[in-house]
Amino acid sequence: MSNHLTLDLWNSVLPLVLLCAVVVVLPGWFTGKNNLSHRTLAFAALKTAVVAYAVGALMMAALYASINEGVYEQVLRNPIERVGFFLGRSALFALLWGPLLGFVWLVKAQEMNRRLGMKMVDGE
Repeated sequence: MSNHLTLDLWNSVLPLVLLCAVVVVLPGWFTGKNNLSHRTLAFAALKTAVVAYAVGALMMAALYASINEGVYEQVLRNPIERVGFFLGRSALFALLWGPLLGFVWLVKAQEMNRRLGMKMVDGE
């Protein structure tokens, strides 16, 4: 296994890649294939941000639990403080997935505008 105090594939790269995959996949899944509403797309981006924030907090809890004994017991003893701690650490993950979500949102909006334009040209 890996040393928990060094950066390697299992404790840094893989969690970040999985979190970025969540951010890339969820907006399309939330909006559906034939969406033509910017409101639906914005709501999907908001839902994706909330899910990514929660997934990041769970990843941080799992990473801290792999390093330290008794992390889950501390969460059960003092849930508000510990959950707040992991949500704060998850905000650091947002420095990575936030711009990625913005880029995905922009690409989805451009694709939607292209489909709207094609629909107008076809006279529908």
